[in-house]
Amino acid sequence: MIINNISEETIHLYNNCFAKNGSPKSEKKIRWQFLNSPIDKQYVDIAIDPNANAVAAIYAIFPVLFQINNENHLASQSLDTITDEDYRGQGLFINLAKDVYEKASQDNVKLVYGFPNGNSIGGFIKKLNWQVLDPVPFLIKPLHTGYFTKKINKLSWFPNIKIAFESKIDKSVNVQTKNEFPNDVNNVWEKFSKNILVSIKRNKEYLDWRYLQKPDENYKIAHAYTREGIYIGYIIYCVKEKHGGKIAYIMEYIYDPKFALQAKSLMKFAINQIIREKADCILSWCMEHSENYQHFKSTGFYTLPEKFRPIELHFGVRCFDEGLNKFITNRNNWYLSYSDSDTV
Repeated sequence: MIINNISEETIHLYNNCFAKNGSPKSEKKIRWQFLNSPIDKQYVDIAIDPNANAVAAIYAIFPVLFQINNENHLASQSLDTITDEDYRGQGLFINLAKDVYEKASQDNVKLVYGFPNGNSIGGFIKKLNWQVLDPVPFLIKPLHTGYFTKKINKLSWFPNIKIAFESKIDKSVNVQTKNEFPNDVNNVWEKFSKNILVSIKRNKEYLDWRYLQKPDENYKIAHAYTREGIYIGYIIYCVKEKHGGKIAYIMEYIYDPKFALQAKSLMKFAINQIIREKADCILSWCMEHSENYQHFKSTGFYTLPEKFRPIELHFGVRCFDEGLNKFITNRNNWYLSYSDSDTV
């Protein structure tokens, strides 16, 4: 096998392999993900069979800046894993992953994390030494009954009833929708993350890339200010036709803890807007120990039962640095949100 990295010259190979195996991707998004990210390093193995001039398998991680125990470190997220149907059963996934991890570790990348599906989680655990930090922290706020009752045969007759209504917003808080991130987000993240030991560093550079530069997306961003013009924080959300319904996602919700009470107006504002878009429900990811968890719970979010989860996902990690292992492998140290998802 010949191993190539991702580049402008190999994007089409990457895309063709996924398309051939029933999972087409956008070349614009591949380029955004791997070639235009804030950290200009690429850790992708594209295995090519020279005899057939065909892509046999791909394993990809992408680097991202993390804060671990209040220090900045390079980390990585596992994204795309595929073996062409003509090359399965040859151990390519494991061999490519090990090769990619070795390259990343040599560049001082401290960890790889991700959300393997039910089909691949076994290989990550048994062959790649991942540790599972389940569950993925799905939260849900139902807005209409129909989306759920139609999934249960005995309740399919039940009428589609609206079960969530708009809330009043604190008039002392100025909420503005602007698809941009002011420099204030850096200061707010520093305060919000004071007790977070493991997380992507959600600074302006990252947010601009993740939400403003990602192609073919329509994220909505709302910012909150006090009457005096002090920046409180922001919320990011979107509404998509997915999983047999109209699903809204709270992608990120971050604020200065000093203004936690006022920040709740951001959550109410986003929910109100989503209700007006006639979504069936709202999904989010939020850990029980996170600063903003109680805001989700107090505005009607519940832990999403396994049987209602749109897909089977697991949360796992492998640490490359022994000295950081105790921080990285402890679920209670992590902050996660839908920013960590590569599918929304």
